[in-house]
Amino acid sequence: MDTEAEIDEAIQKFTCSITSAINLSTRTKVISGPFRQLPKEILTKIKIKNRLRKLYQITFFPPYKRKAYKLPKEIQKDIETYDNNRWKETIMDINPEDNTHYEMNRKLSKKFIPTPPILDTDGIKYTPPGKANAFKHSLENSFQENPEPYCNLHINEVNNSINSYFNNLATSSTPDLISSQEVINLIKKINPRKATGPDGIPNKAIRMLTLNAVTHLTKIFNKCLILQHFPDAWKIAHVLMFPKPNQNRKHPGSYRPISLLSNIGKLYEKILLKRLNDHCYSNNIIPDEQFGFRDKHSCTHQLLRVTNKIVEGFNIKHYTGGVFLDVSKAFDRMWHNGLIVKLINYQFPDYLIKIIQRFLSNRKFQVKINQVLSSVGNIQAGTPQGSSLSPTLYNIFNSDFPRNDKVLNCLFADHSAILTQGSNTRFIIKTLQSQLECIEYWCTKWRVAINTDKTKAILFRKGHSRKVLKTLSFMEEDLPWENQVKYLGLILDSKLSFRQHAKYNSDKFWNKVHMIIPLIGRHSPLSLNNKVLLFKQILRPILTYSAPIWCITAKTHRRKIQILQNKILRIMTNAPWFVRNDVIHKDLKIELIEDHVKNLSRKFFSQLQDHKNPLINGQVEYAHTNGKYPYPYFTTKWSLPIKPP
Repeated sequence: MDTEAEIDEAIQKFTCSITSAINLSTRTKVISGPFRQLPKEILTKIKIKNRLRKLYQITFFPPYKRKAYKLPKEIQKDIETYDNNRWKETIMDINPEDNTHYEMNRKLSKKFIPTPPILDTDGIKYTPPGKANAFKHSLENSFQENPEPYCNLHINEVNNSINSYFNNLATSSTPDLISSQEVINLIKKINPRKATGPDGIPNKAIRMLTLNAVTHLTKIFNKCLILQHFPDAWKIAHVLMFPKPNQNRKHPGSYRPISLLSNIGKLYEKILLKRLNDHCYSNNIIPDEQFGFRDKHSCTHQLLRVTNKIVEGFNIKHYTGGVFLDVSKAFDRMWHNGLIVKLINYQFPDYLIKIIQRFLSNRKFQVKINQVLSSVGNIQAGTPQGSSLSPTLYNIFNSDFPRNDKVLNCLFADHSAILTQGSNTRFIIKTLQSQLECIEYWCTKWRVAINTDKTKAILFRKGHSRKVLKTLSFMEEDLPWENQVKYLGLILDSKLSFRQHAKYNSDKFWNKVHMIIPLIGRHSPLSLNNKVLLFKQILRPILTYSAPIWCITAKTHRRKIQILQNKILRIMTNAPWFVRNDVIHKDLKIELIEDHVKNLSRKFFSQLQDHKNPLINGQVEYAHTNGKYPYPYFTTKWSLPIKPP
């Protein structure tokens, strides 16, 4: 394998050999109707019951009849016990810290809804091929660079610098090769339940590769690194379309695309990702205020920064102004040349820059509906959904987001917010407008489109004012002042009372309850223990999302969350009216919402001191309550900062 063509041929042979082995070793069995594999003990009892029934029909011997009528009840109880044990094992495997919680939530709440006729440019499409091609045309328009904003002068500078870089690239840096043991470690970490990509090789088959096959795969990866090559076979994606909530499903833009990539190609992407992350970490490329797609960074950490800043303004009687930006199609329309020139400026290794350029160029996709594929479409911009490299590349692209000493930047992937404080509104409006002009210049320079309809401005203050605030302008449009905004799933109102968030939480909670009520309702076949596990793993996380932040709200709003828990527990237990709620909590061994949030908060705030990010570590300073309004740390009910009583 000395050339790129030989590498592509080796990948094709390797893929064919695995798929052939899968086809030869797998026996397909058509099962009509729901299939459930019962244990041998239950199957033996069923056979005995059938045999006794036949013997009674032949001999009319009464003991046969009694035993034949007694066994079905035992079999039914055994099946219920077996089903409950299976549910218990499934629910216990759910971990809120990884994707298992999301996967189970999706399985229990999502229902299959057939794709309706899709409106295309030349009419409505009814057949699966027509729908697939309609989606393909819509995605091709999305996977392009933003037509506006743009700066022709800067575009020419970027193109010239890229051409000059690659033309003057005499000898590239030598890559660090990977060993077979590293590939084995990567294979052990992959999820065997992930969907199969266009090559038809599931992760389950990759985990069963022999040592010789892993060694051959390692040679392919090393040759790709040496020749700075990203094979075309790993740049093809099958795209599945999922409807967005509360939108017209006849329009192709009302669907969210999910790309299925080659699982072997994903292993190669993880090799490149480790090298990208090492360079970013050693050179501090990703700013500290960027919390998205980073280890040990969460939405709650960023929300803590925002609320601490607002409460600090309340305590010193200052106004806090904020603008919450919404990036339009952030991943789908990222400018490729802009990303490459930033990789060059950040002095990434030459081989990595060249591989990333090949990773982004000449990508193809096909939309898949009902096992029917559309024609091949081209991707001219953006990073592929489902790729391991996409989040890090997006963080690198946004790493030079405009900064200002008077403005607090709060970034979480494509969710951006800027906050500033002052004793008068005139200073806040002037500061925010100046920062918005810098952001507008940055967006024009790097071809980033902001959705001004979803961009909100808000002024946080206690009390009431009759003054009419001057409207901010951004991208030649006015930004009216709002009374509340939604940021990272939390509704922030101008008084920071979280009253609207409690109502929003209630609606979201009941929507989820209605979807899984067959499993937790009064007539559910599940045992009470499994109902409680489902409540703890699926429903309670909805109520307690960002609870260490919003639990500084008034007691009346916290009481509403407790009422939701009381109601669902009474439904689960089918408790009569005279049974008290505290008795139900005690019997089920479930904490009150107040106590549960206190424990969550203690665990959350106790981890701040040892955090590597100084912006998160610095939130410890807000643990002291020196003013009238408490900081979110107050939810721990500790008397001393970050120390248990």
